[in-house]
Amino acid sequence: GRRSRRAKAVVMVLLVLWLSLTARLFVWPAHDAVASAHADAVVVLNGPGPRWQVALQLARARAAPVMLVSVASVEWNCPRLGLPGVRLECFRPDPLSTMGEVRYAAAQARAHGWHRLILVTSLPQATRARLRMERCFRGSVQMVVARPSLGVVAYGVLYEWGAMAKALIWQRGC
Repeated sequence: GRRSRRAKAVVMVLLVLWLSLTARLFVWPAHDAVASAHADAVVVLNGPGPRWQVALQLARARAAPVMLVSVASVEWNCPRLGLPGVRLECFRPDPLSTMGEVRYAAAQARAHGWHRLILVTSLPQATRARLRMERCFRGSVQMVVARPSLGVVAYGVLYEWGAMAKALIWQRGC
């Protein structure tokens, strides 16, 4: 009786802590507003959600003169921007992952002397993307998030727990 109640209480406390951490890291992560974002380049990570629409808002607001867009295939997936004064560059990261994307962006920043980047991703990926970017890039990073559908967020939260563990335990460098 008493042990059972104690075990249930411990499980409930752990569940509440896990849900709170999940909400903070993957559902309501720290990010910046589109309107206040300004940098040397915008980096659009590949993945689900309306990332391209958010990137277009940034381009129209002249948030940066360069937009780097991660795509699965440069030949087939590179969108058209059509805005004078904003250079669009599509790239296929190697490896084809968040790590490959931030490594490429950091290398471009070093090559071009950039000190401020805007990283566009979706809600669930934002915390891990910031962690990875800050490991590779010493300048200022602003996070701007696209809000995907609830189904994408639910799947993304499950995926991100594993991906975050990988980033924190096995892939601790850039």
